[in-house]
Amino acid sequence: MLEIVYTDGGEPAEISYASAKDFVANQQLEVPDLEDYYVVVDATINGKPIELEDKTILGLYNFLESQERSE
Repeated sequence: MLEIVYTDGGEPAEISYASAKDFVANQQLEVPDLEDYYVVVDATINGKPIELEDKTILGLYNFLESQERSE
């Protein structure tokens, strides 16, 4: 389970995906759930925090996609 707390300049919001692969696939859609520039406040996979250098949705996408390729 991937859980993301993010903000688009307003109040924090939360969204969950069944897996990191589901998030990556969704972000590749013509109209994804989340905009690339949204700020990631917190992200966890199965309760374990993800440390991001680029704390945006695009940064999270790039991190997870690189993890997926290295598996």
